[in-house]
Amino acid sequence: MQSLPSPPDLSLIPNAAPLPPAAPPEPAVIESDLPQARNGDIYSASGNVVVTFRDRILRADTVTYDKATGDVTLLGHVHITGGENDESINATHGIYNLNTQTGTFYDVSGSVGLSNQMARTGYVTENPFLFSGRKVVKTGPVNYVIYEGSVTSCLLPHPDWLLIGSKFTLDAKTARASNSTFKLLGMPVFFFPYVTHPVDSDERQSGILIPTLGYSSSSANTGSKGLSIGDQAYLVLGRSADLTIGTIYYSLRGYSENGTFRFRGAGDNFFNAHFSALQDRGFSSIDTIPATSKTPAITETIYTNQGGQDITGAFRYRFSPTTRAVGDAEYLSSYIYREAFTENFNQAVSSDILSTIFVTHQKNGYSVDARVDRYQGQKIAPTYLTAGEEVKIFHAPSIDVTALDHHILGTPLIWSLTSSIAGLKRVQPTFTSSGITERLDVRPEISLPLSFAGWHTFSSVALRETFYSRSRRIPYSNNPADPYPPNATPIEVDNPISRTSVDLSVDIRPPVVERDFKVPVRFQRLLGSDVRHTIEPEITYRNVHGISNFLQLLRFDDTDLAADTDELQYGVTQHLYFRPHINAAKAARETARCPARAVGATYNPQAIFQDSADSAVQDVFNPDPHDTNDANGIPNISATAPDTPTRTHAHHADPCATPAEQPQREWFSWRVTQKMIFAQNYGGAVINTRRNIFDSTLDFSGIAFLTAAHNFTPIVSRMRFRTSSHSDVEWDFDYDTVERGLTSQNVFIDAHESIFFGGVSYAYLNAPGRFRSVIINSVNNLVTGVTSDAISNFSQMRFLAGIGSPTRPGLSAAASAGIDFKLDSAQYITLQASYNWNCCGLSVEYRKYNLGTVRDEGAYRFNFTLANIGTAGNLRRAEALF
Repeated sequence: MQSLPSPPDLSLIPNAAPLPPAAPPEPAVIESDLPQARNGDIYSASGNVVVTFRDRILRADTVTYDKATGDVTLLGHVHITGGENDESINATHGIYNLNTQTGTFYDVSGSVGLSNQMARTGYVTENPFLFSGRKVVKTGPVNYVIYEGSVTSCLLPHPDWLLIGSKFTLDAKTARASNSTFKLLGMPVFFFPYVTHPVDSDERQSGILIPTLGYSSSSANTGSKGLSIGDQAYLVLGRSADLTIGTIYYSLRGYSENGTFRFRGAGDNFFNAHFSALQDRGFSSIDTIPATSKTPAITETIYTNQGGQDITGAFRYRFSPTTRAVGDAEYLSSYIYREAFTENFNQAVSSDILSTIFVTHQKNGYSVDARVDRYQGQKIAPTYLTAGEEVKIFHAPSIDVTALDHHILGTPLIWSLTSSIAGLKRVQPTFTSSGITERLDVRPEISLPLSFAGWHTFSSVALRETFYSRSRRIPYSNNPADPYPPNATPIEVDNPISRTSVDLSVDIRPPVVERDFKVPVRFQRLLGSDVRHTIEPEITYRNVHGISNFLQLLRFDDTDLAADTDELQYGVTQHLYFRPHINAAKAARETARCPARAVGATYNPQAIFQDSADSAVQDVFNPDPHDTNDANGIPNISATAPDTPTRTHAHHADPCATPAEQPQREWFSWRVTQKMIFAQNYGGAVINTRRNIFDSTLDFSGIAFLTAAHNFTPIVSRMRFRTSSHSDVEWDFDYDTVERGLTSQNVFIDAHESIFFGGVSYAYLNAPGRFRSVIINSVNNLVTGVTSDAISNFSQMRFLAGIGSPTRPGLSAAASAGIDFKLDSAQYITLQASYNWNCCGLSVEYRKYNLGTVRDEGAYRFNFTLANIGTAGNLRRAEALF
């Protein structure tokens, strides 16, 4: 007999719950000037009729409403507004269904995404569309078919551009048209058999981009590019990736390909890649060697090819909250290619490339990192007579283990650890390290922070042990003080070498001296009511000893620059803080609006709504909410950060409450510091007349000032004025007290007010030589030697001035220039101007580069922008001066 099935487990069956009763249909509210009539489900009204249904409002002279079907017949001055895409439809007559949000209208003008209140001042969404037509059929909540009409994104009735066609189809994502004519400023420009454009600003669409045009000319010896024309195709590869590929044809040089791939993953994960290449036809120039007493003048034709490839890639991937992988890599086949064809000046003059890929795990103050990197730097630019010289350094790989600031239980002591194991290789002219050099570096440290009576000290002792699998032989010359003869080739030997050192340091911070001053009334507009002056002294003693073999170490990175030192660093930092000036007129207006401030009346919560709380709070806490950055991108003092807004007041703050006392702001800062060197030869590491760079001097100043045993470093001064968020003045210099002269000086001035802006910077360098000069025999035109420059110096100035902004209606203009006083030439000159109409703009630019024998070029660029449509031209917005 077959057994009965087991009863079901009732605990696995969810309890039944009755459905809530269906919501009653929303009624349509009808208002009119004249009496209304009803016949069953049919309602009739006349005289400025207004029908309100959910988020839509229908207006007309006469309305007939069928409650059973939801149909509304509208006659005379029809106007429909509302909906999820903020539509506005004006027509002479039409039929509309409230339930399905569909209908047919005649003699129509309307908009999608343009608020009625903003119709004359601006857009609400990023992609508004305005349309007109003899007949418009609304096939859904956000779907339209327009017959014998036009579409534009410009404000009516006089749009800057217009697309006219027999039929347009608009839905939530795309606008389509066939057999349409594009008019610009009232003139027909293009005929399009078929054209599409995304309506949804979040929706991307594959297609062919607008072509770009350009022209450049240059001197006969540097090669002109001529007329350039290019185009790109944009491909959408799903929700998170896209690809842009294209080519540019230079009429005098050849084809240049380019492409960009972008991927955006979850969180901060991303991958971007870009490539560009040029198949250069090259150019020929004529060079004449002057005649001498023994040889006649020689004329040569020199062929130059500046083609190359540049590939970059960057990514970030987060495995867990504590583990991530990051990479930033570049391959450049030719510095000349980038210098001659990039549109970015800083990139054109850059001679360094660093590619890095690393994985890091960080948790509880411990970090384990594994990285592979490659440094490539051009040290001597190539000429048609000599090849360039490059230095390449590899970490393949490097594993670093770090522990930061862990307390030893039961004591005030703190311990930390930095360590690494790396495989290293260096390649440069006349020297290549053989194979991979292994290096193991371990540095444990114990520190003791103390505080008493306003004094703060931080003392530490560290032991460091570094092992190298290979070392460098010292080819002693006849002068023991100069062990390396001129142009000596490094000699690598297989002998391993170890470096052991003890690092002692004491950092002392005495109490800060401060005093407050009351500002005279005549200066309060500039300095505020109070000024505070602070003086912050600092003293640091450091002793490193045990490194007696510095000259036998191979050089790969800053780890290898550790040398013996016995030094005392001292300095002082001064600050001036001021309290912002209170605008008396504004305070009077606030008091008049909020009498409770003056008489101490009880706060009334209704005042938030009666007195426009948002604007009142905005007036008090952020006088100019639109001015968030100065010309340097520094956030305005009184504004919140544009990317992550921070509240400075309660969400429902009392606009009539007494405002908090304004905090003091830094107006002036000046730091001056210097080092006294007791071990002047750094444990025998100093070589006279050479550039000596050690970790202690590199951290102190970026200028290589040490060419002999010095007992004092240069005085380092860093001074900055910031009287407001609209102006900055900075003056930095290094003064060498031994050589009695400036080794470097930088002056920076920036100011902007309203639509006007400008800036000037000056950079001066007078430091030991970095570059080498080639000696050429004038008889046989051959290289006979290389010498070291005694001084590496330059004196350069940058200018910028302009008026306007990228979105300002009307004219905007700006100019910038870079002047090299040493060469008496302009490195670059840029002139830009733009004019913005209602919804289109034209920008033009003339840019000239003078980069020596590689590039002496004048280029003309432009772009023409249609609001919410696109840009034609080769002047990108990121390169605008204003």
